Amino acid sequence: MTNIAISGAAGRMGQRLVALGHEDPDLSVVAGIDAPASPSLGKDLGVLVHTGAIGIPLTDHLPESCAPDAIIDFSVPAAMRNIIEVARTRRIPLVIGTTGLVPEDQTLIDNAAKEIPVLYASNFSLVVNVLNLLSAKAAQLLGPDYDIEIVEAHHRFKKDAPSGTALTLAQHICDATDRDFEQDVVLQRHGDDCQRQPNEITVQAIRIGDHPGEHTAYFATLGERLELKHVSTSRDSYVLGALRAAKWLRDKPAGRYDMRSVLGLDD
Repeated sequence: MTNIAISGAAGRMGQRLVALGHEDPDLSVVAGIDAPASPSLGKDLGVLVHTGAIGIPLTDHLPESCAPDAIIDFSVPAAMRNIIEVARTRRIPLVIGTTGLVPEDQTLIDNAAKEIPVLYASNFSLVVNVLNLLSAKAAQLLGPDYDIEIVEAHHRFKKDAPSGTALTLAQHICDATDRDFEQDVVLQRHGDDCQRQPNEITVQAIRIGDHPGEHTAYFATLGERLELKHVSTSRDSYVLGALRAAKWLRDKPAGRYDMRSVLGLDD
């Protein structure tokens, strides 16, 4: 049995983590954390996610008496910075799925990973992680004559753009083809002179309705194109991946990990 605490438990992803974590016979949800201003503070987590009372209230911090085997953080960057310090101080493995992180946050993760196991992923879906590998391989095989575009779509409430998943996909392609991410990845296209540049990868974002997520990598030259696409029909695919990551991480030594390791995709 793996005891888990959920940071960001009142959010969309957090509620599904609580619900599916409670249903998993190998997991026990022992704490749920959210912002001090959350109107749901004090509510039973099970009541909050409509699965029935489980005797665990939503709090604004990890109780001192609670010692989870892992924390899963799907909150906001400011809250993530706090929970990473809590995890480091109390030596608790940490799974991070919070989006919108800045380079300084990645440094925080690197520093924490010197003391505890930390697993960060921009996307916990098995299919997305396979998409990263396939897209990198396609870019290698097709070569520089093929234009590369990445288009992602999410719901109207998503704050960051482009998605972390789209940027990670672009990074995988850059790594596989010796491109420079900072120089070759373009995050928008507009104006009177937008002709493609050599090695350019453009990432574009769409925000519509309640779309749970879609990412497409296009590889095209004159006369043909290849499209590699992941379509999410439910956030549960991400939630199940994060829960799987927490189980995997609990006994690992200090270090920084990702979903490639969890899914055995390193080779």
